[in-house]
Amino acid sequence: MKLFITLVFSALIFMSLMQPVDGIYHKVSLIISLFIIIISILQHKKISIQNVQASVFFSMYTFFCVIAAGVNQDMNLLKNSLQLFCMFLAVSIFFNDLVKEHVMQIVVNSVLLAYVPFICLCFLQARYMFGGFAGVFENPNTMGFSMIGLMVAVLIRLYQLTMKILHERQQPKLILLFVFYATIYLICLYIILLSNARTSLLTAALVTIVVIVSSIKNLNKTFVPFLKFSALFAATVLVVFIAFMKMDRMQDAIQSIVLKMEKKSTNITDGRLEIWQYVFEHVQFWGHGVESLWSIGVSHAHNTLINILQEAGLLALVSYCCFLLAIAKGYRHMNDQLAVLMALIIVAMLGVSTFEILYFNVLHILAFVVSGSLRDTGKKTILTE
Repeated sequence: MKLFITLVFSALIFMSLMQPVDGIYHKVSLIISLFIIIISILQHKKISIQNVQASVFFSMYTFFCVIAAGVNQDMNLLKNSLQLFCMFLAVSIFFNDLVKEHVMQIVVNSVLLAYVPFICLCFLQARYMFGGFAGVFENPNTMGFSMIGLMVAVLIRLYQLTMKILHERQQPKLILLFVFYATIYLICLYIILLSNARTSLLTAALVTIVVIVSSIKNLNKTFVPFLKFSALFAATVLVVFIAFMKMDRMQDAIQSIVLKMEKKSTNITDGRLEIWQYVFEHVQFWGHGVESLWSIGVSHAHNTLINILQEAGLLALVSYCCFLLAIAKGYRHMNDQLAVLMALIIVAMLGVSTFEILYFNVLHILAFVVSGSLRDTGKKTILTE
């Protein structure tokens, strides 16, 4: 059953990765979400809602988006918000109810599995747009932030291995696994550099810092684990440095993104500030709808929170922010690994959202996972057939 759920969830992640390419992937992801709900209902007569607050706030967000769609007569906003809510129900409530304590293992394995065909397709098509590697997409920035989901999964696995190496007997298998995932990390970094996606590179740096700080925090001020961590960290930094200095492809990728930064140095936001200024100058309580920014020549606001304000209005924005806070505030009720995963996902979402938008992105799916993996100290709500 675990293998079957892993395959189903990896299919959902793959469809999420591919959704900017063609609308068919939206439809397939909806079918998979409904399939997860049906399986969970058939398996369990009672469904536990682990994080009631997050569920309420995301439900409110969807409700306000539906009202905004009605006010603006926007069918696209209605379809997008309802499909995202369906995905939230499938992942946050029903998927978590299926996997229970195996959530970490299944989610990480699903992400790794989904990215194998995705990366292969990207290098098979190998589109280059505006001087950056775009893969299967029309915009290299999309390629860049698509890799953040894999980087989050790899970093949480590296964190798990680091904790085992520090506090258990060193086994050759653990070292080999660490080298394996560190190699995948370098591949992620290489693709982000190749895409010239500055926001994604900054986000990658931030989530890496989260793992380093979390690892140091768990040393418990003991000498031997600290010595092991220092040696492991120094060795990893040395390998990364050698990869940057000796690999021609890595140097080409670095030179490419440095060249872009030099070109954009006079306008680091690349016109985003003008878009945001326009949004704030034309704020309406129920927003303007999905395609409202085409009047100034852009498809979206290049910031998730500002985009929600533009499309669905103030109440939807407040509800969405409360949803994120409801996830973050539950870290005290999580085990250590789940708390680190939550921190990685929130930091990654905020990092990418600074200059891009999240709709059906992998990070949204991962956020839905941790939103339903919390363990409230109070009573849990039960849904009965």
